[in-house]
Amino acid sequence: MQIKVVPLGAGQDVGKSCILVTIGGKNIMMDCGMHPGYNDSRRFPDFRYISREGNFKGLIDLVIISHFHLDHCGSLPYFTEVCTAQALAPAPAPAPAPVAREQQNGSRCRAMQSKTTNDTC
Repeated sequence: MQIKVVPLGAGQDVGKSCILVTIGGKNIMMDCGMHPGYNDSRRFPDFRYISREGNFKGLIDLVIISHFHLDHCGSLPYFTEVCTAQALAPAPAPAPAPVAREQQNGSRCRAMQSKTTNDTC
């Protein structure tokens, strides 16, 4: 089975991550990001590779978003307005600061417990 991989954005740049994978006659878009440094059409991946006319209906079978940073999902609202593909994405992660704080406090608590006989933190 032949697999074709075409980067539509990013490549050697940070921003607008978007890769088109064709396998078994299906077109799967991995990420649909935007470049945060531009306010014009350069912020979007080069969707012209998929359709020069801008008609994407029926051309993309699935969009998979790896994570919710704008450089990986920022163009998705634009793209889904012109495309009827199904989009899959991970559940939103918890806010990083409280999780990191909780992990840090837990580590500190374990370190304190190993140095003392007191089991409370």
